Amino acid sequence: MSISIAGVITGDLVGSTEMEETLRRRCIEAIEQCFSVFGESAKGEIYRGDAFQIYTVEPASLVKMAIILRLSLLSLGQDARLSLSVAEATERELPVRISNNSEAFTLSGRNLDAMKSTRLAFSADSEPFTSDVKIVLSFLDDHLSQMTAKMARALLLWLDNPSKQHAELAENFGVSRSAFTRIINRANYVRIDETLRWYADRLIRYQRNGMFC
Repeated sequence: MSISIAGVITGDLVGSTEMEETLRRRCIEAIEQCFSVFGESAKGEIYRGDAFQIYTVEPASLVKMAIILRLSLLSLGQDARLSLSVAEATERELPVRISNNSEAFTLSGRNLDAMKSTRLAFSADSEPFTSDVKIVLSFLDDHLSQMTAKMARALLLWLDNPSKQHAELAENFGVSRSAFTRIINRANYVRIDETLRWYADRLIRYQRNGMFC
């Protein structure tokens, strides 16, 4: 297959060995549901029980995918480590155990192995782009890690329906409009939106300037 710039997320559940089996299955189902939400531009697979990997031909969507994955798990009171990469990649044929040595997969897997207390890591085959995004994602990581399950559920609903009025989202969420607005304000949804726009814009600029290897 041809090589192009792509995005990869390699991740695993945090504390899965200590989870009750029912909760672990709910987490796996939540991850699989995310695969469906991401659409045809992305392919995802769960492997080794609690690990997963996603390949997308739309790397501009990579950070949003990571946010949706973490919010889906945080809404269940759980979390995951996610290693994001943007680089050259040939599409991986499933299952994941089939070898693929293209740069995006290598970077993503290597950084996941190196992660300790953080929940988001980022790398690219452009050092300036890597440096820019890592700084922003470190703040995003801290913010998501402090989010309650209710905030995560509300933010997921808003991300899935960003054009809808708060009153309509509140009805779907089962609270008053003012209560829903308070919840997503605490979740800092405006800053989340700004971060997603910043990342997509910065990626496009680096691509236009030919700053990927």
